[in-house]
Amino acid sequence: MQTDPGGHVVSPPPLDIKSVRVAKEFKHEAQLFRARFSPCGKYFAAVGVDRLVHVWNIETGDRKSFNGHKSWISSMTFGDSNNSLYTADYQGVIHCWNYLAEANTRPRWSIPSAARDNIRALAIAGNGRFLLSAGDDAVIKVWDTKSGKPVAQLPGHRECVFSLAVHPDGGHLVSGDLLGSIRKWAIGKWAPAGELDAGALHTRKENFIADVGGVRSLAFSQDGKQLAAGGFRDAKSNAFCPGTPAVLVFDWGSGKQKHELRLKAKSDGPINGLCFLEDGSLAGYGEHLHSATEMAFWTPPTNSPAHALAGHSAYDLDLHPDGRRLLAPVYVSGGTSGNGAQKRHREKYSPNATVLRIYNLFPDPVEKQTES
Repeated sequence: MQTDPGGHVVSPPPLDIKSVRVAKEFKHEAQLFRARFSPCGKYFAAVGVDRLVHVWNIETGDRKSFNGHKSWISSMTFGDSNNSLYTADYQGVIHCWNYLAEANTRPRWSIPSAARDNIRALAIAGNGRFLLSAGDDAVIKVWDTKSGKPVAQLPGHRECVFSLAVHPDGGHLVSGDLLGSIRKWAIGKWAPAGELDAGALHTRKENFIADVGGVRSLAFSQDGKQLAAGGFRDAKSNAFCPGTPAVLVFDWGSGKQKHELRLKAKSDGPINGLCFLEDGSLAGYGEHLHSATEMAFWTPPTNSPAHALAGHSAYDLDLHPDGRRLLAPVYVSGGTSGNGAQKRHREKYSPNATVLRIYNLFPDPVEKQTES
């Protein structure tokens, strides 16, 4: 619900994907992987390689940071209430923060060994009662959001889990792994409830030394009838792992794949972020090594984008609570890549950075003309 400065409820502007444009930019000197809007819509948070949890005020641009992680931060999610923000890192540590507290305030609670390795995804379920975590150990863990105490564990995946999503009705959780398996789980009972096949997003050729691909992103349509799974297919090699970006769209009721969506622009990495909009269209952001790609908008069943906006790679995508803005942490190259370049030009080396972009999904307001 949007309100004006006087507290009166105002209607959001009409949704128009073809009017998408950059509305605000927030530059950051380090590479950030994840970015999310707060439930109130006044803030957003972002995390990445500098091991800090950053929170920006959207209106003023002011930033504050929280220090507690000792390794890169790989995942994050806001709680449904109580001003809570949850973050997890490459060493399996989870922290719970009050994101409205003063900078450098200590976490409310911490789980020092939530996993033995990288936690790649976090989600909230059960009307805010449960925190879900998953990652390289292939086990989904359920935690109490108030205390951080363990509630349940959900084994079943055979490889690392990249993504989590909760159905709009709150009854089910889905999890996507490296091998293209999407598992369904009953929330509360914490029991398996089925499996969807996204194996097209996984590649393992005879000459490969490792599996490539996986379900990198998951998103439900707002009516809960469709599930989108992002990643890339047909990987060509284990070196930099180039492939063809793709989004598989499933019918939730039958579990059958209905559509496969592609980008228009040249791109070779996975679709790392997906958001369904209220009109049924789907937004997704691509990744392209050392080059530009696009943020795309699809209207299934058409498999090519109805509209696209060019831009450099982004590793996440989030929809504002008002349904009219998107947030993406966009990669900015430092100008060098690879250890060789660093060794030859140590004094010139600059790290990769990030531009956090907020995109409006509505036309520019028409200014009223006054007669002179």
